Amino acid sequence: MNMGEERRKGLVQKWVKKIFSPKRPLGEVSGLYLGDRNYLHVASQPSGRPEYVSGMSGVVTRFDLASRYGNVGLIAHNYLAGKHFLELQPGKMVHLMDGKGRTRLYRVTRILQYQALNPRSPRSNFIDLETHAFSTAAEVFERVYMGKHHLVLQTCIQKGNIEEWGRHFVIAEPVQFAPPPR
Repeated sequence: MNMGEERRKGLVQKWVKKIFSPKRPLGEVSGLYLGDRNYLHVASQPSGRPEYVSGMSGVVTRFDLASRYGNVGLIAHNYLAGKHFLELQPGKMVHLMDGKGRTRLYRVTRILQYQALNPRSPRSNFIDLETHAFSTAAEVFERVYMGKHHLVLQTCIQKGNIEEWGRHFVIAEPVQFAPPPR
């Protein structure tokens, strides 16, 4: 390897490490990239309106309540941007971006799905579609939005003509960047 290539490789490693460094806090999240040309803009919830979800195509809403617990929650309607959440599988990578060009990489680790016993209520009790266990809204919130830092993508599950029949949660963990060996 010549000196120019070595220098370029070093600069690239330095840049990548800077961009993905877990020590550099990501500013206010402004975009979500799901790959395959699926870029979604992130909008804020109006103050005091935790039930608000944007009705615009290509837009997800930052769920402010999740940030109180050190996590990032993004919600979207299943017939708009949330349809992309339904396509994600464990192992898929997603990127969060802020307005300063910084990016965080996350890997989807699990999918949780629940039937809402009172579909139109944000405080509904739930049935886990995998285990068939009953959970209160508070228990589901704790399971999904609390704990070690992670990303949650939330949308509704439609069944028949009921668009809010259930809830679909995509849980993604931050990927720690390891520079390539020298």
